[in-house]
Amino acid sequence: MGDNIHQLTSLPYSNFEDEHSEDADHAHGEHGHGDHIPHLHVENVTSSGRKPRLTEKFKTLTKEKKITIILASLLVILSVFTIVYASVEKHRKPLEDHEATCKAVEKFERVDAGFNITKTKKQCLKWGACWDFTALGSPECFYPFSNRRGYRVVTSKVQVWGMEIDLERIDALDSIFPDEVKTLKCIISYETDSRLRVKIFDPANERYEVPMSSHHEVSGHRMQYILTITRQMFGFSVSRTHEATSTIFNTTMEGLIFSDQLLQLNMALSSSNVYGLSGDHKDGLLRKMEFNYQSVWATSVEKRHGAHPFLLHVEKDGHASGFFLQNSNAMDVVLSPYPSITFRTSGGILDFYIFLGPTPAEVMTQFSDKIGKPFLPPLWALGYHFGSENFQTDEEISALVNSTFPLDGVWVGKSTLEENMEFTVDAARYPNIEDTISDLHNKEKVLLVDTRPAILLNSSLYDENATNFVRDSANKTIVAKVAGGEAALPDYFHPDTLNWLQGALTTYRSALSFAGLFIDENEPSTLSDGSVGGCSNTDSYDDPIYRLRNVPKLKKKTLCPSARHHGGLRHYDVHNIYGWKSSAVTNAALSGVIKEQRSLLLSRSTYLGSGVHTGHFIKENRATWEDMRHSIVAMLNYNMYGIPLVGANICGYKIGDDPDEAGEELCVRWHQLATFYPLAKRYPAVETQMLNFGNDTVKRIQDAVELRYKLLPTLYTLFYSAHTRGLTVVSPLFFDYLDDKNTLSIETQFMFGTGIMFAPVLKPGVTEHEVYFPKDLWYDYNNPNNVIDGVNDHGLSNQSVSLDKQTYYARGGHIIVTHFSSFSNTKETNEKGDYVLDVYLSASGQSYGELYTDDGVSMHTITHDQFLYVKFNASQEHLRSEVTLRFPGHDNKNKIQEINIRGLTNHTKEVVVGDSTDLWENFTFQDGVLCVKSLELPIVEAFMLTYR
Repeated sequence: MGDNIHQLTSLPYSNFEDEHSEDADHAHGEHGHGDHIPHLHVENVTSSGRKPRLTEKFKTLTKEKKITIILASLLVILSVFTIVYASVEKHRKPLEDHEATCKAVEKFERVDAGFNITKTKKQCLKWGACWDFTALGSPECFYPFSNRRGYRVVTSKVQVWGMEIDLERIDALDSIFPDEVKTLKCIISYETDSRLRVKIFDPANERYEVPMSSHHEVSGHRMQYILTITRQMFGFSVSRTHEATSTIFNTTMEGLIFSDQLLQLNMALSSSNVYGLSGDHKDGLLRKMEFNYQSVWATSVEKRHGAHPFLLHVEKDGHASGFFLQNSNAMDVVLSPYPSITFRTSGGILDFYIFLGPTPAEVMTQFSDKIGKPFLPPLWALGYHFGSENFQTDEEISALVNSTFPLDGVWVGKSTLEENMEFTVDAARYPNIEDTISDLHNKEKVLLVDTRPAILLNSSLYDENATNFVRDSANKTIVAKVAGGEAALPDYFHPDTLNWLQGALTTYRSALSFAGLFIDENEPSTLSDGSVGGCSNTDSYDDPIYRLRNVPKLKKKTLCPSARHHGGLRHYDVHNIYGWKSSAVTNAALSGVIKEQRSLLLSRSTYLGSGVHTGHFIKENRATWEDMRHSIVAMLNYNMYGIPLVGANICGYKIGDDPDEAGEELCVRWHQLATFYPLAKRYPAVETQMLNFGNDTVKRIQDAVELRYKLLPTLYTLFYSAHTRGLTVVSPLFFDYLDDKNTLSIETQFMFGTGIMFAPVLKPGVTEHEVYFPKDLWYDYNNPNNVIDGVNDHGLSNQSVSLDKQTYYARGGHIIVTHFSSFSNTKETNEKGDYVLDVYLSASGQSYGELYTDDGVSMHTITHDQFLYVKFNASQEHLRSEVTLRFPGHDNKNKIQEINIRGLTNHTKEVVVGDSTDLWENFTFQDGVLCVKSLELPIVEAFMLTYR
């Protein structure tokens, strides 16, 4: 028994404590009271009718009997002492072994066992865990990494597509949470050569599963992974076929728990390089593995608007892999220093996917094959957007429409609503709104609207008898408090909601001709905790035993978890995908209203897979340098989640703690950063026109916006790659430089596609900027003489900057396609914007580029073959274009006007276009840059440029 305790395998310490108490009580009850001692029960009574006192009777006994009784009593006392001492000794040594073993466990080998409810050492030891209150920086209650609690394999069956395994809980272990399931089923599916699925569930009881389909393409011939199963204590590990000794993920450690309202899986990793899991709130890009809790519950509290249980892992050997837990219940993810990750979810099943990469880009493609490819936005969605939720008059909207800035989208919000009712227009405040919108359309711009899902009870859109609103546990419409009053929330899981919403949007668009929507507060977010009448005090779903570390009350500022959706679904199970479902239904409704053309949908709350239907707008930030910096991390995270159309509110939504921060310099720098946001939108809480800034500031902001419009061909092509291949639009540096460990923690620089590195200035008053240059050749966009040879001398370098300068660098080996000039909107730019090819040769003298174009608005340009796709290749002597896909449905009349080539090793003296024998005279060669002008080469025709 001592050995078992030392290893913490067979018997939790709680049994020692309980057995001690029972033994002691048993000894006391049987032998501890004198009136139960044998031979002292006397039947005769005194003459007075009462029984003689014990002392009186003892005096009447003979001397011999007295001695006998005294000896017997001493013998009983000695026996009791012996039993108690033996019981204490029985557990003292194991306790000492237990505590000694626990103290010997290194901090990095500890797995948190507190479950957010452990308060005392007694409770901790009851679970067979360790207690060390003195260990700073680690949990007081923990399991050693190798503790043995969980399930064993009973039977297993190998299939062509994977394995079926029956599991049985090890009964010797105490249950930590009520209703732990005794038997489980594990289904392992080899879904593709690079994707593995493991699904653990209760075969006897149906539990909620996220309605996300998965396809199988098993070949079995080129599997990238080896799966190893342990039987006595069930677990599995995954390694790569070419390096079987290097484990990627390993669950053969403490902690498989499967109870009604707490499921847990612990997983060891090969390195601490973990990314993902976060959202809008302020965590670093590279996650800290110091018992860091990430609560996954969509809420407006602390801006935890989305739920993204996905992580990207860079292994110790430099390969990349991904992990996705397909579960929508409230969960905590604990990042521990082993390194290990603990997933604790309050319901559903354990259904997870492993993606083998081995590059980050390949992980993204494999992940998007599972969750769905991002949608292709209309071209105008990539232009510059401005608006306010506080326009007071038609004239204020018109002033923005008539701005001299390049502008595509004008956003309006709650100030346009009649008495705060969604999908209405306040005609009294905006009597000329139709003329304003007509003027906006004539200038080739679009109107977009900020909406919310809550429908006020006095709205014509609400019917108390309708079933397509979320219900309470008594099957009545649940009523929540919102800014406009009491409201109901649409049940997006109800099949009738789509027709209801499409009808509402049709009527709304007849009054306000919009081209897209932003769904705000769709976590859902309310001003009440649960409902206006509160939630049940006895329902275990409203107050579950396991509470999230960072969101202890699930009902705070949202619906009661016990609320019901169509089909008997509990909000407890679907809350985290309410935003995802609202986006899917709203997108379908928009497609029915705005036919044949692409609309734009943005959402505040998202789940993995939301990018199929929507983009994400980080609205409620502050006008601070810190929030501008954090927007980079959030933008990179959402790209990893398959939601590439993302951007933060430029210049901030509200003033921060220091009003002086929200000045002109911050807004200039933020616009320069937003040049490379996938989504560029400014939407302040209080409408402040940029034209109120000084002339120099306005000019700098305008320069940044115009640069974005010139980069639109590259940006639109990146979205085409995201839509067809699941790639990111922007990414961290390590995506392209896995072999450079310095890039793993860089979060203030990022790649725009794979050809441009942007290093924004994120502090005030900067004249010299430290930039990290990975191992490549880098070309300063602003200075032809500044070429950074990262191939031979990669690392940090100080670069001079000014408020007028955009600090971005082209990567050698890439061809960047830009517009020759910018126009006032994307439609004009797309139709009249001739092209410039900027060629940046690599150290080996090669470069590559591509261009995708279509009309920018039609719904099915790819499936209906209405697009153009061109590839470009360059060397030290030639530049060629190859029109790989040209379809008659898209007629691009634009031409290549100019070609700039940097990185040539020889001075160019002659230029020839095509097969001509004539020399092209309109070129210059200066500062190592060959500039060929006035070409007018049709983009739809292949060409060759020779230079020597």
